[in-house]
Amino acid sequence: MGTVKIEAKHSAGEVWIIIEDDGRGLSRDKIIKKAVENSLIEGDGSDMKDEEVWKLIFEPGFSTAEKVSNISGRGVGMDVVKRNIEKLRGRVDVRSQKGAGTMIILRIPLTLAIIDGMEIQVGRARYIIPISSIRQSFKTRADKITHTPDGTEVVNVRGELLPVVRLHRMYGIASIYERLEDGLLIIVENNEKKCCLFVDELIGQQQVVIKGLSNYLGHVCGVSGCAIMGDGEISL
Repeated sequence: MGTVKIEAKHSAGEVWIIIEDDGRGLSRDKIIKKAVENSLIEGDGSDMKDEEVWKLIFEPGFSTAEKVSNISGRGVGMDVVKRNIEKLRGRVDVRSQKGAGTMIILRIPLTLAIIDGMEIQVGRARYIIPISSIRQSFKTRADKITHTPDGTEVVNVRGELLPVVRLHRMYGIASIYERLEDGLLIIVENNEKKCCLFVDELIGQQQVVIKGLSNYLGHVCGVSGCAIMGDGEISL
């Protein structure tokens, strides 16, 4: 007898609904074979990452079922899930391991939530980082900074190389500092991935009410909402 677990939790301004089973997992070979038959991919798919293969199950009409029944095999279930989650400006993540089961995570942004956040400043702009996502803030030295072969800027933190995200470049704003050793680095972690945010200043910790961005703004990379601060200024 198999087990299906359903869990709901709050993470970094999102509601996560996690559905996990202990079954045999998704079949990479079957999915790729069907995708080739339906002309969804080029080549034989051998160079595709697992994450790319799992995304194929959300294609309209996609199914690896050999028989069609009243409840499965028509290739519309996962497509409907994905479209409805995206209407809420959320996304669906899939993780699967052969013989160990599958996990599906529905990530839905909160339209209104109170979070404990750390307010930071980059140039004249202010941002809020959920405290739950922050692992450490620190100043670095020039000898701790290097670049990977593809040009990614990384910082050595106790033997671990973490990529640097310069918020002023991401959002096209002027910053006070340009050199990493002059500003502050904040290690943030989300979905088991870590990076260092380069900021000018830490303003302080406080509870804030986060409201989702208006639909006409569309998706803004790295931003889940905004907050009106006590002085009337807006933080993202």
